Amino acid sequence: MVEEKEEIKKKKISTGLIIDNNELKSNKIFPNEIRNEVLDASFYLLIFISREEVLKINCFPTKSNNIKKILIKLEEFSPDLVNGISDVLKQLDLRKYVLHITGLCYEVKDCYYEAFIIGDELEKGNIEEVKRRFLQIEKVVDVIFEDIQVLK
Repeated sequence: MVEEKEEIKKKKISTGLIIDNNELKSNKIFPNEIRNEVLDASFYLLIFISREEVLKINCFPTKSNNIKKILIKLEEFSPDLVNGISDVLKQLDLRKYVLHITGLCYEVKDCYYEAFIIGDELEKGNIEEVKRRFLQIEKVVDVIFEDIQVLK
């Protein structure tokens, strides 16, 4: 089981990092026109998606630096699974706290779905209950929660 969890971590879709407003405004990697266009927020969730020779970076303004990623391993990707995941988020009143959600299959039987969500709200709903509800969905194999780190 430990080896399987390590394998899941290796195949995750993306990596997240939180920066604060000062970092966004002072870091020279962000062009001036981008800094001026991005919504002024206390924190920014950066999501790094690396595929072959391309690195894509998404930036989501947020008031909280408590962001969690939910990584869901699936037997396969199907509309029913996506609807089941969406239904759980709706039933637990968490959909409005989702910052980013995506899915990917490396092979037919090696699929993942992940959601970055404001952790304050997730913790109120009891993480173990959220995990239990996702695991009740047919063809969900595992659910892993990850705290997104703040750049220091």
